[in-house]
Amino acid sequence: MSKGSKTWNILGEAWCGLRAVWNFRNLLYRLVVRDLKVKYQRSLLGLLWTLLNPLLTSLLLISVFSYVIRIQIDHYWAFVLCGYFVWNFVQQTLSNAANVMSQHGTLRRSVAFPSEILILSVTISKLVEFLVGMALVLGVLVGLHHQYLPASFVLFPLIVLIQVILSTGLMYPIATMSVMFHDVQHALPIVIFTLFYITPVFYPLAMVPEIFRPYYLVNPFAGLLTLYHVVLYEGQWPSINLLGLVFGAAIITYQFGYAVFNRYKYVCVEIA
Repeated sequence: MSKGSKTWNILGEAWCGLRAVWNFRNLLYRLVVRDLKVKYQRSLLGLLWTLLNPLLTSLLLISVFSYVIRIQIDHYWAFVLCGYFVWNFVQQTLSNAANVMSQHGTLRRSVAFPSEILILSVTISKLVEFLVGMALVLGVLVGLHHQYLPASFVLFPLIVLIQVILSTGLMYPIATMSVMFHDVQHALPIVIFTLFYITPVFYPLAMVPEIFRPYYLVNPFAGLLTLYHVVLYEGQWPSINLLGLVFGAAIITYQFGYAVFNRYKYVCVEIA
């Protein structure tokens, strides 16, 4: 079978998986609502923690890299806000992927439904939190940083879509492998910690030596964060090459991730 045929087969399987999820959309909705309620139950501030956690971490980064290490970027606070809320979404989705299958093991064995729903429920619940935070960030950027509404902001939904595809594509194999090998749950925090430092969250891509950038951009999140900084922080239109590179990387990652998940998802039901 040619590579093109394999690619179309994977895309077809992924599409069938999404169609199956649509048939169980009520269950997906209930899982998302439950995830949000459980996370914030018995909390006085509730959903405000969605803003406070990344905001306080951003303030810490701004303080350290503005006054101690002193990265010379105009309106550095705006640069960090554009990146850290995105990184918080990535970190939360990947971390939760390692436990989502085992957490719902009893439900999966007692009720027949597409296992993709568990992955997507995490993605959507974290997306809700992300959009709440980014609503504040966009307002602050328009009011205090740009002092006008840049036309490039129209690309924000597209970049969010790329972010969701990329993160979900990585969640699939993480969820699968964490059921089969518990080492994944121990190694994942180290991997995420490393990714944080090799992704331009608190420093620009321009600080990476040009000779290393092709290798640096192998990390798809490096391109994703650069897109956010160009579109939101700089208020500029990104290059077609960068946009195409990141979008292509997201699609390839999703194809690969779903192929792994689709192959082993029935085995995982028995193990978890």
